[in-house]
Amino acid sequence: MNRFVITFSVLVVVGVLASAGFLGLFNTNSQNAKLTSDLTKLQDEYNVLQTNYYWLMGNYSFLEWNYTRLLMESPSLVPNPGGSGLANDTYVSRLAALQSLYGSLKTKYDRLLADYSALRSLTDQRLMRGNVQAFITPFDPAVVSVMLNATGKVESAPNASSYMRDIKAMYDWVNNNIEYREDGLYPVLPYDLTDIVPKGLQHTDQMAQFPNETLSLGKGDCEDTAVLLASMIRAYFYDGNSSFTVECVWITGENAGHVAVQIPFKDGKLMILDPVRDYYSHDTLGALSLNSVSSELYSWMNIWRPSLGNDVHVYRVFSDYMDQYFDSTEEYLTWMYNR
Repeated sequence: MNRFVITFSVLVVVGVLASAGFLGLFNTNSQNAKLTSDLTKLQDEYNVLQTNYYWLMGNYSFLEWNYTRLLMESPSLVPNPGGSGLANDTYVSRLAALQSLYGSLKTKYDRLLADYSALRSLTDQRLMRGNVQAFITPFDPAVVSVMLNATGKVESAPNASSYMRDIKAMYDWVNNNIEYREDGLYPVLPYDLTDIVPKGLQHTDQMAQFPNETLSLGKGDCEDTAVLLASMIRAYFYDGNSSFTVECVWITGENAGHVAVQIPFKDGKLMILDPVRDYYSHDTLGALSLNSVSSELYSWMNIWRPSLGNDVHVYRVFSDYMDQYFDSTEEYLTWMYNR
């Protein structure tokens, strides 16, 4: 009997404990579910608040931009956000100070743009995009000195026989004393400053030197030797016959371009001097001479066709007194025969 009571009592205790554990687990799961629901609700509320925050920040930025715009455009219409009790003269003083600051910054900005534009003009000139007439310098002392050295000129108005000899002497001096050298990299400044960041600084391997620079270096490429020789011949003739025309002729093709010297004469005659290719207008005996404009031009251009590629044509003629562009060789020939 006692054993039965004891066993029964143990079973009752175990049942009570099991019931209590089950109830406790049920309550815990219920609490977890509620906490999860509350967390989800809080997360949704946070997302709504975050969206509202960004919307308010966007509105604030827009209002701030509008305030600044109105302040700059119509400062007298915009109140001071720091307080409404300030006197009207305080508003005026503050706005006058802002306008003065804006004016100062605008002046600096305009000056920087002007300085950049001036710098770009200088680099464009070196790229032969701007004032190429400035490259022909018959009055440069260095040019005059080397002209006198090459020709030994003493007479102020040389006759035809002597100036043909002296033109050949100046050609020979440039041909023998100026070493051909390709250009290095040169910066190309953009017209739109906003292109600098996405595109970076661009470069080209073509730029021009002034004659005194070529003389100092003793080196240069085709346009450098051409403007030097043209300057020397212009210096030679200037005091005796300022109307004697000496020019640089620029041809271009699909692959590259080239510059040499041309001297137009009356009756449709032309002389071309090209130290880079050891070429000069000559007769059947090899003496310096004049030929018709068209025959001389095509004889010279044919030498360069293999290296310049297709569509070789006269692109530009320039000197210290002119600068002329052409769309075709035919346009150039018409211009030459009607000068």
